[in-house]
Amino acid sequence: MNSFRCELHKAKRRHDFLICVLVSLVAFVWEYQAAPKTAQEAAMAYTSLLFTSTLMHAVIMPVAMAMLASRLWDVEIKGNAPKLLYTLQSRRSLFAAKSLLGIAEIFLITGIEMTLFAVNGHLQQYADVLPAGQIAYYLLCTVSVNIMLFFFEFLLTILLKNPLPAVCVGIAGALIGLFSAFMPKGFSLFVPWGYYIPLSRYYIKDWSRDTHTVIYGAQGYQWPLLIWVFVLMSVLFIVTWRVIQKKEV
Repeated sequence: MNSFRCELHKAKRRHDFLICVLVSLVAFVWEYQAAPKTAQEAAMAYTSLLFTSTLMHAVIMPVAMAMLASRLWDVEIKGNAPKLLYTLQSRRSLFAAKSLLGIAEIFLITGIEMTLFAVNGHLQQYADVLPAGQIAYYLLCTVSVNIMLFFFEFLLTILLKNPLPAVCVGIAGALIGLFSAFMPKGFSLFVPWGYYIPLSRYYIKDWSRDTHTVIYGAQGYQWPLLIWVFVLMSVLFIVTWRVIQKKEV
């Protein structure tokens, strides 16, 4: 807990929490601009919002996770700080504190976004109501993919001793993830940055060119893919810990 409190002080000086709020606000503005335009769309407004959010996450979240992960290790890169830190605390406590802080920031982003999600529905006076189970599944998928990408970018930052490559990979991943949304589903399964999209329960079933009306369809819960995300998350977590444990300073 002492290590975690130290990481909180570092995060305050880095303005990490401001970044979390800005990411959530960008998501809110994106979702607000996607408000329903017709009565038929208003009847499926939350469904449309959930579908739009998955596309938005594929663009924003890989970059946001890269920023958080790279900034989390940025102080340690400057001046080769691990040499000093490892004399003051164990590698286990350092890794645990940073992992806990990164996951807490991910939950903060998701929590603020979901609060603004409800505010958006109230402001736009959405007519439909989504079951709590679908919201819970949406949250589980979003948080899981975010954590998986966070540890991937965290691992890159530690291995390369430079935060810039992780950010570049995050930007490239966002572009590839969005591109995967327009490719066959089999292709999207090989693009982890875009897993928000195949995990979604909703897809565009029909679209009228004349009226610009979108009809959404629903599919079952994608449990096999979600389990695969948990597997990747666990592997990346373990590999990152092993790298910190064995890395020479």
